[in-house]
Amino acid sequence: MLNDQLTRLASEAAIRLSALVAGGDQIPFDVDAESGEDADFFSYRPLTSRYVYERESELRALDSFGPARDSVAAAGIAAAYLEARGEAVPSEPGERAARMLCVFLASLWDGCTELALDHQRLGNALAVLEAETRGAEEADVLIAPLVGLRMPLPRLALTHGVQIVRADAIEAPVEAMRSEGMGRAAWEPQFLALAEQGEGAESAEAAMQQLHELISVMHLFKPGSVGLGPYAFAPTGEDRWARLATSAPATRSGGYELSEEEAVRLAEFAATLEARPDPDGALAWGVARFELGCGRGSALEGLSDHLLALRAVLDGHGPVGASLPMRASALLACEEFDRIEARERIEAALELERELMNGTQSLPGLAMASWLEEGVRRILRDAALGELGADLGTAADETLIATGLQDGDGTIVETISELDIPDTGEVEEPVTSHHRLHREPVDEHDHQETRILEPIPDEGEIQITATPWLDEVEAPESTLDFPAIEGDVQHRERIDTPRVRHLFPVPENADWEVSELRYDHYDRHAG
Repeated sequence: MLNDQLTRLASEAAIRLSALVAGGDQIPFDVDAESGEDADFFSYRPLTSRYVYERESELRALDSFGPARDSVAAAGIAAAYLEARGEAVPSEPGERAARMLCVFLASLWDGCTELALDHQRLGNALAVLEAETRGAEEADVLIAPLVGLRMPLPRLALTHGVQIVRADAIEAPVEAMRSEGMGRAAWEPQFLALAEQGEGAESAEAAMQQLHELISVMHLFKPGSVGLGPYAFAPTGEDRWARLATSAPATRSGGYELSEEEAVRLAEFAATLEARPDPDGALAWGVARFELGCGRGSALEGLSDHLLALRAVLDGHGPVGASLPMRASALLACEEFDRIEARERIEAALELERELMNGTQSLPGLAMASWLEEGVRRILRDAALGELGADLGTAADETLIATGLQDGDGTIVETISELDIPDTGEVEEPVTSHHRLHREPVDEHDHQETRILEPIPDEGEIQITATPWLDEVEAPESTLDFPAIEGDVQHRERIDTPRVRHLFPVPENADWEVSELRYDHYDRHAG
């Protein structure tokens, strides 16, 4: 309908403007010099578009102008059309649509020597208008420049229709080809990230999400500085591109270089993650916080983000009451450094964060922050691949227990809750207590077994141990009503034993005296 209205308006405008020229109006012109150093000739260039624009009042008086203006206002395309040509955009919708019609008609006869209607020229103008006003959701692909990437391959296909392509291998807008702000020299190739779009109103948003997930995968894969450019582009036809803001943070310096072998492993890594469920809960929050840290200007600026990511996945209750440095060290210990050294590094990173907060940094901050970023990357990568289970805190605690049992570590403190105590019928354990692992020789061959010693209360701690009172009723037919009547009463513990004394507290200054009770027995049957 809009094309029909514009065609009718252009035909009526051509008749009216041609009549004005036939009546004596002059089309202005400009003089251009011929190309060449010794050229003595000049050419005349008609300024027909200016002539049409100056006859705006004549155009607005046409019968077809009103319906065309209403169609443009209903389509909502006037603002984008005027902005693309550097024209002022009125605030009132009807006036905005009228201004667009005048600019459209002026461009229709730009450079022409007469004002007759050229239907081929009109068709091309309508096609350009449709391409400029088409939304990004109608495109088949979304393209965004990658900042900082270098690799020898011209194309790398990843999962879910996402590709990394060298810019000179495909058709791309000029703005996406510029080296400014891309972390490369002008003579180095530019790489683009492509995400295929589906159908529907949310297709562009889904494709943008895939581009952001590509950056997240690359950050988890290896260290380096890579990110999306400020804008992504969707082809709308007629060499026109719809531009969308990526909302990506600025990328820190340093770049992100992939060898051919690393590029292949990156594709395999992305395929493995695609086959697994999406992270949720604490892991999803930790990955998002890690991404924020990677988007900071340096690893030192992202230190708190990376520590928050560690706290998200490792804090909380578990089989072992271990601190954050101990749990992180259990997952980070490797051939380069053992668990104790890893724990000391985590503690140093926490101290560095406190010094940064207080403005008294004295440690070698950048090196420590870079080490921590790599450690968090390793933990989150293993977790995303499913190698650490659903609960990273429990995985770290189990690693600590296994390591303590193997090495005889007497520093691992285990906190056992009431729900964690299995009902095996063996010797009862305290409900809440601290135990220390200890190894003792049991025979002449110096074989060792692990024993859990008596509870060791902390300084100033009141240690309370208790067992369910029904477990003390050993009679097979004892009941809830009279547990003290049935069963083996002789072997039952007294109430003042350490096991049950806490159930009967006695005031400190208790000085009670109870006199002998006397009463007269009266027999009602006696006289």
